Amino acid sequence: MDKIGFIKKDTYNLECSVNGKLRNHDVELVTEYFMAEQKKNEAFYFKIEGDGHDRFSPCFWADATSRRAYGFYGDVVVFDTTFNTNRYDLTFAPMLGVNNHGQTIVLACAFLSKETTESFVWMFEEFKKAMPGGEPRTIITDQDAAMTRAISIAFPTTFHRLCIWHITSKFSVKLPHSAYKEYWREF
Repeated sequence: MDKIGFIKKDTYNLECSVNGKLRNHDVELVTEYFMAEQKKNEAFYFKIEGDGHDRFSPCFWADATSRRAYGFYGDVVVFDTTFNTNRYDLTFAPMLGVNNHGQTIVLACAFLSKETTESFVWMFEEFKKAMPGGEPRTIITDQDAAMTRAISIAFPTTFHRLCIWHITSKFSVKLPHSAYKEYWREF
């Protein structure tokens, strides 16, 4: 290590320098990347809206493979927004499906600045534009009121179902233990 002439502090300084040059160019950099992806494959779909401060919010994308997969496996979509990023305080919102091998597949993704009905409607409208065949038959989500309203607006013919994990996790909060203990296997 003493022969390299490059220590950990040098790496840290270089990283800070590069990050400093990239800061406040988020919209531009992501847009350039997505445009390059679209140039490689014109079926790559994206939509970015800036916040006026050179940061994107919201941002939606779906690659060609995901769009094609939706045509085959898009009858049931799982939508979960429990992922947050630390650096930008944006919610990561993937829309997932399951293929014929029982494997989870990514259909589309978005970053949202707020978990409001309006931001979910925006995302679902972009999803319909990107995907062949429009809205899914069924969507599975957690129990979020804004999301529920957005689904009824953007996907009026889609069946909305709640995730079983979210339902069962509330048993102990909503029901006394004695009320569901003997029926646990049936649930």
